[in-house]
Amino acid sequence: GSARSVSRWPLPFAESVPPGGSSHRPEPVRLPFQPRPPPSAQRRAAPLGRVRASATTAGLGPREQARNASCPAGGRPADRRFRPPTNLRSVSPWAYRISYDPGRFPKYLPEAYCLCRGCLTGPAGAEDLRLRSAPVLVPAVVLRRTPACAGGRAVYTEEYVTVPVGCTCVPQQQQQEAGGVPSGLDKQARP
Repeated sequence: GSARSVSRWPLPFAESVPPGGSSHRPEPVRLPFQPRPPPSAQRRAAPLGRVRASATTAGLGPREQARNASCPAGGRPADRRFRPPTNLRSVSPWAYRISYDPGRFPKYLPEAYCLCRGCLTGPAGAEDLRLRSAPVLVPAVVLRRTPACAGGRAVYTEEYVTVPVGCTCVPQQQQQEAGGVPSGLDKQARP
């Protein structure tokens, strides 16, 4: 995304909570007291600063995330009591990875990526390559730490970024007309 500095705030160094699955709670860690960023800075970084990165990964632990790292074409559970998370039931399924940047607030940011090139619209959920999975992009504001200090505190600037939050199914020709926006799989395949 493009960065645009709008305001500067001196902020104390803020620690973010590392991601963890809902079924695997990390041991509590005692950190020294650190005052929160001013409310105006928190509002500008919201909602990303208020939501733990792991809250958006649909409760998948590391094993489940690794298992769901490829396109789940044709794979619908026989047991109706088991209901996979929404991101895996979609005709354009996606998974999450956590982006870490120590110079950004929040440090941990969940990013969606598409699991399939096509869409699961064929018979029995087969992948149809006439359609394309494309990321759904949402603009967000994060705070970027600068080398400057003010009163012994770090200075942050607003930065506007584009965050992929899910995937959707689009016709091939529309995507090519729109500039060929690649799916998350294409990004991973490129050198």
